Amino acid sequence: MKNNPSSIKGLWLALVLLCWGSLFVSSELTFLNGKHLTVGSQISDVHVFWMRNVSGHNVKIGGVAGEALDALSLRYNFTYSILQVNDSRLEKQSNNLPGLAHYMATGKCDLVIGPIIMTPSRLAIMDLAEGYMYTSVALLIPMPKPTDNAKSLVKPFQLSIWIGLLIAMPIIAVALYFFIRPLPLRMLTPAAGENVLVDPSHDGWFRRSVNTLQVLFEIFRIIMNQGGNIPLMRNAVYFVWGSWCLGAMILGCAYNSLLTSYILGSNAEQLVSSLTDLARKSNVHLVVDKGSAVESVLLAANDGLFKQLGDKLRTQPLSYCTKRQDCIDLVKSGSYAYLQGLFIVANAVEEDFRATGKCNLAIAKETEPISGSVGWALPKNSPYTKIFSKGFMELHQAGLIDFWTQRELQKRKHITHCVNEANKVQMQKVSDSKTKITLNNFSGAFYILLVGYIISFIFFVSENVYLRITKHKRGHPRIAPNKIGRGVGNQSSANQEAGNVH
Repeated sequence: MKNNPSSIKGLWLALVLLCWGSLFVSSELTFLNGKHLTVGSQISDVHVFWMRNVSGHNVKIGGVAGEALDALSLRYNFTYSILQVNDSRLEKQSNNLPGLAHYMATGKCDLVIGPIIMTPSRLAIMDLAEGYMYTSVALLIPMPKPTDNAKSLVKPFQLSIWIGLLIAMPIIAVALYFFIRPLPLRMLTPAAGENVLVDPSHDGWFRRSVNTLQVLFEIFRIIMNQGGNIPLMRNAVYFVWGSWCLGAMILGCAYNSLLTSYILGSNAEQLVSSLTDLARKSNVHLVVDKGSAVESVLLAANDGLFKQLGDKLRTQPLSYCTKRQDCIDLVKSGSYAYLQGLFIVANAVEEDFRATGKCNLAIAKETEPISGSVGWALPKNSPYTKIFSKGFMELHQAGLIDFWTQRELQKRKHITHCVNEANKVQMQKVSDSKTKITLNNFSGAFYILLVGYIISFIFFVSENVYLRITKHKRGHPRIAPNKIGRGVGNQSSANQEAGNVH
């Protein structure tokens, strides 16, 4: 069998390309072989924290990023030393803290580790080794507190429906009034052979005046499921009154069914539940760390949700905190929400619990994923950028970054406790199929009952006072003055006649 020359040439070409590719990969990996790097670090909870000796020198970088740096140094055979500065942020904070980007630009730093978010301004002066971690930003809010459930009485219907009911009731009352208003007696006498629908038991309605307030009260009784009384039932009255009764029945059934869900639901609401909710509520303010990537991203946004949050930042003078504890204190005040990475927010919950012994802070239900990934920063056009990105892929494939992250979170056991407590307050779930109900759930009904008792007592006292005054007036009838005068005149004339007789 003869060999095909074209197949042999193709095989040789594949072998040559494979050899060139292996040489390229090996030469790329050898960029770090035996090199020494000066490493700076952007402090971030869970990911980066410093370990100092007694003299104050940083001797080790702890956290997930520190573990990853040690693993990559063994993988690619390089050594590193820690940049001995107190600067832990990329951007300049002051003259004494020029920022880690300054040290990279001047050649004093080869790598900055930590969960670094790339922004357009950063991308212009540095490179980013992507793939270190995929995470989200979260909102730190005050711990929701259970309150009475009085608002549940109005929650089943939207505001427009309540306004519609308030408008419809007087309109229907006026319409019914013109149908049942007192008519002249000649109009009440039916002609020969004509049938008029008149209720004889309520003939008094035709003899006395009927005003719209009385009709409105009957309409209100219908909507409250207390029945109603309309005496004169013409065809027009049948139509209007029947339509109102049918609508009241539908509204009552819908209200009662929805009211049950609100009564059994949570009576402790979060300050905000998401970034969209934060942008919508004008009475809730946003705070961020001054000089952080979150601040840069929000202020640089030109449209969308981040643009709205950036505008909210600009309107508040207290929106920027130089110290994280200042942000946390503002959150505890009750009207502020702190925006940061998920792990930083979770660590703030842990530290506050350790300091106070109770859960004062919670995390909003919905988080916002960061587009792309966070990574490590290197000088512009660094030859090591692709190597670190490839190293991150290998660490993720081995599950090491997830393992180190979970190990750090397990050290902060109070986070789970406070998160569960927040969920318990909001959901009040005893189990998957049972809901814990307290008197707070029915506080709205008790308020209505109390108001009813007070109104009933006022009417009771008023009726008794009116009855006593009426009886007092009936027991002492007043005599008209002209009758008294006539009686005196008659008596004097009678005496004169008697004198004449004598």
